[in-house]
Amino acid sequence: MKERNLQALSTYQIAILSVFPLAKKKLPPPILLESIRIMDGEADLLPYHQRRIDRSRRVHYAKSPVLKLEKLLEELSLPAKGLYKLRIEYGATLLKQEVLPYTPRPVNTIKLVDAKNVAYGRKYADRSSIRKCLEKKGHCDDILMVQHGHLTDASYANIALFDGKHWHTPAWPLLRGTRREMLLDKGTIRPSVIRARDLKSFQSIRLMNAMLRWEEGPTMDIKDVVGTDKDW
Repeated sequence: MKERNLQALSTYQIAILSVFPLAKKKLPPPILLESIRIMDGEADLLPYHQRRIDRSRRVHYAKSPVLKLEKLLEELSLPAKGLYKLRIEYGATLLKQEVLPYTPRPVNTIKLVDAKNVAYGRKYADRSSIRKCLEKKGHCDDILMVQHGHLTDASYANIALFDGKHWHTPAWPLLRGTRREMLLDKGTIRPSVIRARDLKSFQSIRLMNAMLRWEEGPTMDIKDVVGTDKDW
């Protein structure tokens, strides 16, 4: 009888753990990522990158020493000519850094995809949920992720939409990109609630991220957005 009760208790515990897997297992803090544009030896948007690092580390590594980008850059030998990406992985400390040649990839078509399960509020090194969405792009060059009927981001960039007079960016992106933050501060773009069904009210769409200056971002006609006929 005693052995039966022990077996029943064990089965109950397994059931609890299957329903509440995080109740007994604490997930490790995530590895975070930062990508910085280096043009002719100069780092772009450094205050915005520093601000994002500080915000992310306050959430995940609040008791860790400050990670200063200026100090890191002083210790690096950056290429004097050309466009490069400084890719940094960090957690409680700096984990990895590399300087890579960068060539913008062309984007001529973009497809709306449902991304309701994607959570990317910080710039995490783990982009598996976004890569899963990319598997749905079909013949298109990139994706435009939709959550609860609202536009968010492309796979590697924030977006802006032109209505003939002003550039608008989704008020609730998956990630608050550094280029987006700078353009908001300058008044070049304005935050707006934009639903997928609102796309036909705009003329064009532009992608923007830290590696692309505003005027360099891939820009497409709205007709090049695939999936606008779907009921979102």
